[in-house]
Order: sequence, then C-alpha cells, then structure tokens
Amino acid sequence: MSLKDKTVVVLGATGNVGAAVVEFFDKEGALVFGTSRSKEKFDQVRKEYGWSDAVTYVDSDFSSDEAAAESAKKIMDATDGKLLYVVNNIGFATVGKSALEATSEDILSLTTNEFLPSHRASREFIKVLGDKDGATVTISSGGFGHGLQPGMSKLYGGSIKNVMLINSVSCFNSAIVDDGLKVSVSSACIWFGVSRKGEEKNQFGFPSDTDSGEKLASAFATLAVGKKTGEVVDLKSVEDAVEVGKQYE
Repeated sequence: MSLKDKTVVVLGATGNVGAAVVEFFDKEGALVFGTSRSKEKFDQVRKEYGWSDAVTYVDSDFSSDEAAAESAKKIMDATDGKLLYVVNNIGFATVGKSALEATSEDILSLTTNEFLPSHRASREFIKVLGDKDGATVTISSGGFGHGLQPGMSKLYGGSIKNVMLINSVSCFNSAIVDDGLKVSVSSACIWFGVSRKGEEKNQFGFPSDTDSGEKLASAFATLAVGKKTGEVVDLKSVEDAVEVGKQYE
C-alpha cells in the first residue's frame, strides 16, 4: 500500500520528528496537511526541509476538549472529507527534574500541557475517522516510557508523558473494538535521538545520525498505511526504524 494520493495530517509538523515525516510523506506523493503552534515557524521549516507547495498549513487548537473537537472537524473539512491517516506528534518530552525533584505541580503541568493535548487530538480524530476503512492514527511516543537508566534521571517528565502515551494505544483500540469502529491506532515508540536534518545532535544534546529523521519517517509510513495496526512498535535504534520502514516499501 502506498501513500501516493492519500490525505494525511501531521500534528506537530515542525518538530524534529514531525518535519521529517512531512518531508517523507510529501515525497511519496501524499497530500499532506500540517499543524504547528506558529504559522511563521511552519513556513520556516517548509524552507528548511524543502516541502512542496502541496503541503498545507492548518490552524488547530487542542488545549481543551471543545477546541480539539472543533479542530478535528475543521481539519477533516479542509481535506474535503478525504483525510485517511493522522500522525500525532504533539507534545514535548520535558527535562530538568528527576523523580526525587519533581513536584506534584510539575506532574500536573506536564499532564495538562504535554499529554492531554496529544490525547485529545488522538481521541477526536478517532471519532471523525471512525467508520473509514483503512483509516489510522499513529501516535509518536518514546522509549523513556519504558523506564530510565542511570544518568537519565532528569528525563523523568518525558518518561511519565510517554508512559501515558504508550498506554493510550491499547485503551483507544479497546474502545474502538467495543464501539465497532474501523479506524485503528498504533504508536512508533522512539528510543533514539532524532536531530534536525543534517545535524548531529537532537534538541537535548544527545548524539544523533544526521539522517535519523528521514529513516524514522519511513517507519511512520509503515504504521500509517496500516501494516502495524494496534501495535506499539519499539524502535530502539535507527536500524530498527529502517527495518520497519522496509515494510512500507
């Protein structure tokens, strides 16, 4: 199954992962819509990654239940009802405090500002895509959700967020089956650093292959077209992403 002529929305299109996914899907001939907190940032990243004019910016707001429902409907309308694949890359893996340092307020802020917008977006797109054959929602999550090793304690916030994202896949799919819907949910669980195009470190300063985003994007293509439905796919290395990406080809 190919992405060519399929309609896709990439939520969080200007991040390291999202920008690479847009680039890959665009080159594969998909009709790509992308969201960002800033239209100016979106236009900058378009130039940085060389996206074609076929990539379209769509305004969105997932800060509340009402706004999320409205945004999902607005994006579906913008695609003339042709939206088939959603790649959800919303949220940021917070850093800076360990489990011994983080306060209840820190965890509440993380949940409110990073996890809930992603959760709302997935939920609302599942609803609007519910009865579409072949429709998928792919959630970007991280290996930190499986636990932290010594030397990584300051990534506690990212770990908590990703625990919730990973768990949401089975919870969403359980509800989908119970409600008799056709859409499916999966997650690409990324264990390695993903840098901007051509850079050797990610936003946290961790080493990364300069083409890590491009290789990862092929794995997202595999999930988007439904070859890993219902799964949390652990990508522990760039090589894992390449292997999963081959299933798209």
